[in-house]
Formats: sequence, C-alpha cells, structure tokens
Amino acid sequence: MNNLLVMCVLTFTLLLINCSKKGCTDPDSIHYDERARKDDGNCEYEGAIVFWYGKEVSEFLLHNNVDSLYFLMNEELIGSINTSTYRTSAPNCDDFFNAVKATKRLGEVKTLGFDLSVQSEDSIVIWNTSLDINGNSCSTLELGL
Repeated sequence: MNNLLVMCVLTFTLLLINCSKKGCTDPDSIHYDERARKDDGNCEYEGAIVFWYGKEVSEFLLHNNVDSLYFLMNEELIGSINTSTYRTSAPNCDDFFNAVKATKRLGEVKTLGFDLSVQSEDSIVIWNTSLDINGNSCSTLELGL
C-alpha cells in the first residue's frame, strides 16, 4: 500500500512537471521545443534571401565595364560575385550557385527590414532598395535592369 502511494505521488509529480514545461512554442523559431507547453519568450528567428540575375543583366554590366558586384546589407558586406557569371533560372536556398545568399538572425521578431546596396568594384551603387526577411523562410530576389 505504501509503495502504491509513493508511485502515485511520483507519477503525478512527473506529469505535472512535464505538462508545464517552458520553452519556445513557435515552430517557426530556431529555438522551437516541441515538448514545451508554455512559451518562455525565448523564441528567435532566422531567415535567408538569395540574390541573382540573368544573362541580360550580366551582359549589360560587362558592357559597362562592371566586372564584380558587392552585396551589402545594412552596410555589411555579405558577398560578391563576378558579373560574367549568371543564372538561367531562379535559385533556391539549396542551389545558389552563381548567386549570393545571406542568412540573417532576426532576433525575437519574425520579420526584419534591411537596406540592400549592390555596388561595383569602384563603389558605384547599382541597386539600392529596402527589403524584408521573414523568419523560417528563404526568398529570392532577381536583380533587373
């Protein structure tokens, strides 16, 4: 009888602890915990974007003596590419050959804005725009004329 009471108390305690497990309950977060039942505010997000261009842009840049492009997000260099390379179709996050991919931590927000500047080797701004990166996603942005 005494053992049965101890087992019941232990089982009830374990169930109570397991049911109130704290953690990140958002599946879009990089800290998602599927066992968590109560959100503890620890959710953080990450997103990616792939920049690319096709043959027409490549030829235009080369014709204008632009040999390399430098990609900056919020004034931080994220990559560069030779303008003689280009894509014949849109990339994805697993196939970004001849493209530039940026993965960014977004902190506790699901969407975060960035300023993109694409510059020549002479620091001439060729493209300049604002864009949003969404958590748990990967977007593509084709640079056009």
